[in-house]
Amino acid sequence: MSVHLRHFIRYQFPAIGWALLIFIGSSIPSKYFPSSTIFTYDKLIHTFLFFVLGVFVYRALTPYQNRHEINWRRLIISILIVVGYGTLDELHQGIVPGRSLDFYDGIADTIGGLLAALLIIYLAKRNKAIKVSE
Repeated sequence: MSVHLRHFIRYQFPAIGWALLIFIGSSIPSKYFPSSTIFTYDKLIHTFLFFVLGVFVYRALTPYQNRHEINWRRLIISILIVVGYGTLDELHQGIVPGRSLDFYDGIADTIGGLLAALLIIYLAKRNKAIKVSE
C-alpha cells in the first residue's frame, strides 16, 4: 500500500466516511426510521454526530501538525465545514419523505462542531503543558 493511500485512509477517510454515514442516516424516510426511545434525544444525537465530524475534519486538515500547536486557520475552516455540512444536511432532510428541516437541529449541529473545537484547543494546551513540564 502506498504512503499516500495509507495517509488518506488514516486522516481523510474518517471525515469522509463519517459525513457519508450522516448523509445515509438523513436519507432514511421517517416511515422506515427505527422506532426507539434513543431518538427522543434528537438534539443530543445531532450534537454528538457533528462533534465527531468536527474532530475528524480538523484531523483531516492537519494530519502532520504538532499536537502541541493549534492551527487557528484550520480550526476555523473545520468549524465552517461542520456548520456548512450541518446546514446542507438539514436542507437535505427537508426533501426526504416524512422528514423535516429543523432549525434547532442545525443549532445542535453547530454546537457539536464548536464543542469539537473546544476539545481540540483543550487537548493542545494540555499536551503543550505536559511537554513543557517534562
